[in-house]
Amino acid sequence: MKLIALLLACLVGSYAHAGWSDRQGNPLVDVEDRKANGNFGAQLIFTTDEQGLFNKWATPSEGVNIDNVDSVEIGKPISAFIIFCGCKPSTSGNCNVSMRFRVLQPDGKVYSETPNMEVWQDKPAPPRRSLELSIEYLKVIVESHEQRGRYIVQTQVRDDNTGAVIYLQKSFTAVDLQR
Repeated sequence: MKLIALLLACLVGSYAHAGWSDRQGNPLVDVEDRKANGNFGAQLIFTTDEQGLFNKWATPSEGVNIDNVDSVEIGKPISAFIIFCGCKPSTSGNCNVSMRFRVLQPDGKVYSETPNMEVWQDKPAPPRRSLELSIEYLKVIVESHEQRGRYIVQTQVRDDNTGAVIYLQKSFTAVDLQR
């Protein structure tokens, strides 16, 4: 399990570039699980401790340490969240961001698909350069009779006020119980 510090900020002002940047303001290139579309940015993260993530997220700080996992034991949950920034507020000042998930099992067949889910619906736009955690999230539990191996989680994150869409992808490996 890797411990990463979520110390990224999203540029939402009139900077020379838009998208993700590090704490010093240096632009970060798009990767499969973190991308930008103009000022709108989204990142897909996994955790096996959703309550721990909620607690860390609710604690005021300059950054959030997230146990970003890439494997899960059969029968135990892994949760996929979206972290986002730069949504465009409506005339009432609220953002509307949605997402859909598709999970592919190791043989490439669709394991699961979701309808539209809430990332941030009819809520005030996050303050400049701040990140928000999706309200809803995907929880996957690979059962003992299901395939072991690499599962791919694909998500489409959409700023419903502008129509901007970001496609993200990340994988995890389902393994037998570690003894």
